[in-house]
Amino acid sequence: MTEQEKYEDKLWIDVVTPDANELNRVALETWQKNQDAEQHTHTGKLDYDFKDILNLKPEIKSMFHTPTNVKNLGRAMHDGMINNNFMGTCEISQEHPVHNLIHEKFNIKNTRMHLHVQHPGGIVGMHVDKYRSVFGKGQYDLTKLRLKDIYRGVVFLQDWVVGQTFMTGTSNITDWRAGDSYTWPWYMQHGSANASAKPRYLLLFVGVLA
Repeated sequence: MTEQEKYEDKLWIDVVTPDANELNRVALETWQKNQDAEQHTHTGKLDYDFKDILNLKPEIKSMFHTPTNVKNLGRAMHDGMINNNFMGTCEISQEHPVHNLIHEKFNIKNTRMHLHVQHPGGIVGMHVDKYRSVFGKGQYDLTKLRLKDIYRGVVFLQDWVVGQTFMTGTSNITDWRAGDSYTWPWYMQHGSANASAKPRYLLLFVGVLA
């Protein structure tokens, strides 16, 4: 088993507590060893009419100050994660049919999903996911959830507009179409920016591999 495989076999709760900087350090080292690999994967198109989700009016709030019930869950932030990082966000109800579509397409379970509306001028600084707003709610068995069990991705809900970008490592995702989905490895730094004149809508989902 490689060092990367050993790390991925660790429990998520042990990776992020108490010092989230340790996860950032290992993620950076792992990424440096994999810079020649694909920085993200296009995982196809989700065939769904997102009109009902697009009609939601999400609350605008900071992306990196989410509350959590996990004791000693560390933070690791930089200026790019603090300035102009406000986003319209709301959770998609577990009863919504889009959950089942995501389960079937990606062979995952226990999904949590949020609508993210990034308004013009908004940025999300480069970061590695700690899943504060996902696993800090008490519905996951953190005594068994390993880093390699977690699957995350995004689905863009509208066609791309010039000036919008979603960054993964050394790559930029642009020119997407409504329904396009992407994923990336756990160690991949990612962020986004909206320099267009229109809001950018996407679904961010996290689940456990079935």
